[in-house]
Amino acid sequence: MRTIFTLLFAFLCLSVTLSGQAVIINSPAELEGGYDFEAAGFGRTITDSVWTADAIFVDDGSANPTQGCNAPINGAELAGKIALIDRGSCEFGLKCLNAEQGGAIAAIVINNAPGNGAIVMGAGAVGGQVTIPSVMVPYEVGQLIRGALVTGPVNISIGNLTPPPPPNNDLALGNTNVLVAPLGIIPSSQIKAAGEFVFTPGARALNRGVNAAPNMVLNATINHTPVGGSPTEVYNETGSITVETLPDSTSELILLPPYDPFGTGDGRYAYTYTVSMDSTDEVDFNNQASSSFTISEKLYSKASLDPATGNPRVIATTNAAGGGAIEFLTILNIPHGFGFEIDSVLFEVRHTPTLANIPVEAYVYEWNDLNQDSSMNNDEISIVAIATYTFPEDYTGDRTLVRLPFLDFITFEETGVVIPEDNKDYIIGVRYSGAEEVSFGFDSSNDYALYLEWRASIGALTDRDYGFLGINAWNDLVPDVEAAFTWTGNLGFCSSTGIILKDLTIGTEEVVGPEAFEVKMFPNPTSDILQVNLNIKQQTSFVEYLITDMTGRQIFSTRDTDVFETEQAAFNVSRLPAGK
Repeated sequence: MRTIFTLLFAFLCLSVTLSGQAVIINSPAELEGGYDFEAAGFGRTITDSVWTADAIFVDDGSANPTQGCNAPINGAELAGKIALIDRGSCEFGLKCLNAEQGGAIAAIVINNAPGNGAIVMGAGAVGGQVTIPSVMVPYEVGQLIRGALVTGPVNISIGNLTPPPPPNNDLALGNTNVLVAPLGIIPSSQIKAAGEFVFTPGARALNRGVNAAPNMVLNATINHTPVGGSPTEVYNETGSITVETLPDSTSELILLPPYDPFGTGDGRYAYTYTVSMDSTDEVDFNNQASSSFTISEKLYSKASLDPATGNPRVIATTNAAGGGAIEFLTILNIPHGFGFEIDSVLFEVRHTPTLANIPVEAYVYEWNDLNQDSSMNNDEISIVAIATYTFPEDYTGDRTLVRLPFLDFITFEETGVVIPEDNKDYIIGVRYSGAEEVSFGFDSSNDYALYLEWRASIGALTDRDYGFLGINAWNDLVPDVEAAFTWTGNLGFCSSTGIILKDLTIGTEEVVGPEAFEVKMFPNPTSDILQVNLNIKQQTSFVEYLITDMTGRQIFSTRDTDVFETEQAAFNVSRLPAGK
């Protein structure tokens, strides 16, 4: 296995909290004490003063009012207070600038990924204008504050304070030190037998207390939720180590029995890790970490599935620091590829202030591992398909999910990539080739860091195991994979790029044949009314219309039993979520 280069990356990298800085909750009494945080990479330094006030959530009047992407409408309540802001939808600098202009004296952004701690927030396009202190706290800390605000005020101090002493006993888990599944989303067609997709749970904990931690115990549960069903626990295992974990050290890795979902069925498998020890843990909000994998119908991705959208989860977006050309690669092995094609690609893209006139590209590369070393070489990579899109000049959004069909790289016909045989390796690349700072989506909640370390320790690490690889050099459009890189501090992040696998062995026209009917749909795509015209060539008792999302999940169906030779139907799709 060759070495993957690691590069420092300012927007997503983690840092260590400096001595003399603190975020302390003064009241209510049950929350008193210091909490984990990361100071922003912009705004007022917090080493030269102290800011104390009650905390209040911003309300910008939008569909996601506490994300603070627009000017706050609760400025009267926000003035002189510490603004609480949920992560998501827009740049950190914009959130904090909106809070400052609304009258807040400081800003606390709450991470939106359980178990993912806090990160150093990047300035983005307008962060340089922020003059108030700005910090991020972990998701769990935010939920404590949110819950306390239901019954009364929460008073917080930020700044050059003497941090409270560490607790005597404190074990902590985070997404960087738990094992994740080999894939976040995998089609059921690619799991045909037991042992083909196996998840081995495991974790190690950080001892953040003063005392050594004796007898650490790790528990993992997995709950399976089929499409349209209710969750059922399918796994509950516990392991332990007797070796004491010293302060400021991580424990040994505890491996639990593998879990094989074969036979359980499609759906979401949410897993939760919990750590404990013989001594009473004095800080219990950081004792859990969680993520999930999903067995889908068509969608394939390293990222976990966002249940709210049905798309690969996007928690962060990344780009080339300072702007410029960048490509992110996702390596996917298709174990049962014969009879399927790679139909289309999904990825999130962002550019501030808008995406207008921004061109993006996606590629499918075939990887033929000529020397069978499971490590990519430049002479093993070839382009087989391309997808391109340029946002129109009147486009006003700064962030969106893109789904593009793949075109044959030679003919540029919309044929997709027909997979000729089983066990083929493909690389999906999303690329920007200009000078702007254009970002693509990543799922930082599904962190492969410990998984990669574990695979290396057992001598099994391959290029297929990485959540992403970055590229900034090409040879005649083909990425220079021998110079691929990841980022220091974010080695385990995975790209949110996904593909749709199309089964060529089944389909409406193949079941009834083109001699039975002709179908036309327009406009396509549409965000309003979808018109369907059918020319029925053979007698039939009914016509059934199904609308599914991109994962294959049925979201609407209707049956017409009054069938004529020419049929017309119209469907209002304006209320369906974007991307359906």
